[in-house]
Amino acid sequence: MELEVKTNMAMLYDFYSPMLSEKQKEIMELYYGEDLSLSEISEIKGITRQGVRDAVKKSENILVGCENKLHLCDKFKEQNKNLDLILRRLDELKTDEDISDIQALVKELII
Repeated sequence: MELEVKTNMAMLYDFYSPMLSEKQKEIMELYYGEDLSLSEISEIKGITRQGVRDAVKKSENILVGCENKLHLCDKFKEQNKNLDLILRRLDELKTDEDISDIQALVKELII
């Protein structure tokens, strides 16, 4: 599984896992968190490999659907990007214009 896909799904899970059933959470934690295969999960949970795959796909669709509606992950990433920029600009602080730029970024984060 591609690292970027796994990382993205982990972030979606962190934000939207309350939208999943307990069974879906357990399967997603085994699949993404423990990096177990569908077959390994099917043995642990006592369901078919296809049943595990269906649960993973359904859970992924729920998480992606939530993000498409709420954009919490996107907003979080944007805030982190702006905070990183603020920190870099603070290191380079030289003029009043720099201070104004930083204040504008901070206001954007607060709003």
